[in-house]
Amino acid sequence: MQKVVINGMVTDDLRVPLDDRGFTVGDGLFETIPLYGGSAFLLGAHMERMGRGADLIGLTMPVDEKKVAYAISDLARANNVSRGVARLTVTRGPGPRGYSSVGTAKAWWYLSARQYEMPEKKREEGGYKVLLSPYRVDPDNPLRGIKSVSALDRVMATDYAVKLGADEALSLTRTEHIASLQASNIFWVTGGILRTPSLDCGILAGVTRKKVIALAKKEGLETVEGKYLMSDLAGAQEAFATNSLIEIMPISSVEGWIDFGKAGPITLRLLKAYKQLI
Repeated sequence: MQKVVINGMVTDDLRVPLDDRGFTVGDGLFETIPLYGGSAFLLGAHMERMGRGADLIGLTMPVDEKKVAYAISDLARANNVSRGVARLTVTRGPGPRGYSSVGTAKAWWYLSARQYEMPEKKREEGGYKVLLSPYRVDPDNPLRGIKSVSALDRVMATDYAVKLGADEALSLTRTEHIASLQASNIFWVTGGILRTPSLDCGILAGVTRKKVIALAKKEGLETVEGKYLMSDLAGAQEAFATNSLIEIMPISSVEGWIDFGKAGPITLRLLKAYKQLI
C-alpha cells in the first residue's frame, strides 16, 4: 500500500477533504523533487521557490525544509524508493465555498514519494519531439512564475502535442517570443553560445535551469538570457530541455522543420557535468 504524508503524519489514507481549496479552486502550490538514493536533491532550492510563490499568493507555509527532508526520508523508506520523485503540495486548506479565501483556517500539506525511471531510451534516441502550443502565454500573469496547482493551460497544451505524436509543447508569448515548454525550460546553442528565454518571458524559474546556467559558466560557456523569436531557434545547432526529473533532455525537432537530430556536443557536455552533481 502506497504511503503518503498529510500534515506531517505518515498514512495510507489518500483521501483529500472535499472542501480543500486546492481541490475545489486550485488554491495551492506544488514542487516536484527528484530523489537519488532515497534522498532529496536540491531540496533547498525547491523550498525557496515554493516560499516565493506562497508569499505572492498570501499563503502561510505550514512546513519548512527540515520537516520536509525528514518526511521524504521516512516516505522513501516506507515505500522502498531509491531513484524516485517526491511531490510536495501545499494548499490553502479546507475552507468556505466561493473564491475568497477569507475564513480559511490553516494551510495543509501533502507529500508523496514514488519510484521514477529516467527516460534514458528517449534521450538516446534523440530526445523530445516538440510542437508549438496553439495557446499564447501572458508574461504579466503572476501564475506564470509559480508552480500553481492550477495548471489546466499546461494540461491542454501538453495534450495537444501528445495527441499529435510529440513529447512536449513549446509556448510563445503574445508578442511571439519563446517562453518555455509546459514542464520544462528550453535552451539552445548558436555559435557556441548557450541561449535561453529570460524570466521576463513569463517562464518558471526552474531549479534545474538555474543549475545548468551555473554549470555552463564553470564549463567556460557563455549563457545569454533574452527575448527570442522562433527564427532564433531555427538558427541553432542543438537544443535541450531541463527540469528536475528529466535533468537535461535533448530536443530532436521542433514543429518537424527545425531538426536537431540527436544530442549535440554541448548538451552532452552539460549532461555529464550535471550527472557529477548527483
